[in-house]
Amino acid sequence: MQASHSSTEDKYHEFRDSSRRIAQNSLPQNLSEIVGLKPVDSIALAHAKRWEENLSRSDDASWTWSEGFRQYAYRHPKRFDLAIWFAKSQLCGLSIGKPTFSGSRLRLDILEGAPSWHPLKGKIVEITVLAAKTYAASIGADQVRIMRPINAELIKYYQGHGFTYKKGKESNTPSYLWQNL
Repeated sequence: MQASHSSTEDKYHEFRDSSRRIAQNSLPQNLSEIVGLKPVDSIALAHAKRWEENLSRSDDASWTWSEGFRQYAYRHPKRFDLAIWFAKSQLCGLSIGKPTFSGSRLRLDILEGAPSWHPLKGKIVEITVLAAKTYAASIGADQVRIMRPINAELIKYYQGHGFTYKKGKESNTPSYLWQNL
């Protein structure tokens, strides 16, 4: 790892940790004591491997956390990553994203809840967006984007959380939903 890559990783590691702590403290009281906001680590990836083998997982979900996360993390030292745990033992949500090239937007490339029932069902987007907005503010971004929604049902769901849909124009311009800070 080059020195510049390593120093960037260290700097943004601090932003990630700090934003997760701030978001944790900003959760409603009924969630703050039972929800843990952590980095995506080897334990979270082991749990995600079980998600990938679960028949309840959406057919549209092509991302494999167990194979893709480490490569993504290395290529993007400024990344945002989040593992949402219930009672320190049940992984309920994972997300990963990165700032845009200009740094003025934070894009969430993958946002996924556990495929089977879990106690935080219906809360993963709300919790992820809280943490993402905190991270975005800490790096000077003014907008959060959810990239490449996989179906119309999800687009509607995200719109219900205050996001606006922007359809991509060409194959190299993806569709996304956005929300200003």
